[in-house]
Amino acid sequence: MKSNKKYRWGMKLAALALSSSVLFSTVESASAATYTVQSGDSLWKIATQHGISYQTLMNANHLSSSTIYVGQKLTINKQLSSVSNTTSKVLQVAKQQLGVKYTFGGAKPSTGFDCSGYITYVFNQAGISTPRKTAAGFYQTAKKVSTPQIGDIVFFANTYKAGISHAGIYIGNNQMINASNSGVSVANINSTYWKKHFVGYGRLK
Repeated sequence: MKSNKKYRWGMKLAALALSSSVLFSTVESASAATYTVQSGDSLWKIATQHGISYQTLMNANHLSSSTIYVGQKLTINKQLSSVSNTTSKVLQVAKQQLGVKYTFGGAKPSTGFDCSGYITYVFNQAGISTPRKTAAGFYQTAKKVSTPQIGDIVFFANTYKAGISHAGIYIGNNQMINASNSGVSVANINSTYWKKHFVGYGRLK
């Protein structure tokens, strides 16, 4: 009898361990996903698809360089990323306006955009309700961040007037989409002109 009791007790412990293992693996799989690198992929492309910066992706996978290879498994940590339907929508709406002309005070595609009108339009269309503000107004109310995520706002000062005077939407890889004199276009934040006027990043609260 004792041996049977020990056997049954051992089986219960094994079942408990198995259920715990399944529980933890389920939790882990819910917070992380694995992506297999395909031909034509780059860290920036993969990160953009998942709404995170390529630096975040590198850190999550302990990569010392941006070099990747076909078949490589990358972990996408959902808890640390900014992946969300809203972030994806912001990126989608922002890109849809590429090529729209610049109009001072403009706030819709049919008439053109200025920088703050563009930001107001994109966020409202993406489901993030925000009143029309100037670039300085967005800067005053945004939560300041040192490490930007896709969908954050990039601020610049002393472009055509003193103080905060321009803003764009961060899309990763040190790039932004903004409405400038050439219309809605992609620009490198580290280019000579923008770097000279760069102030920082902000996130709508």
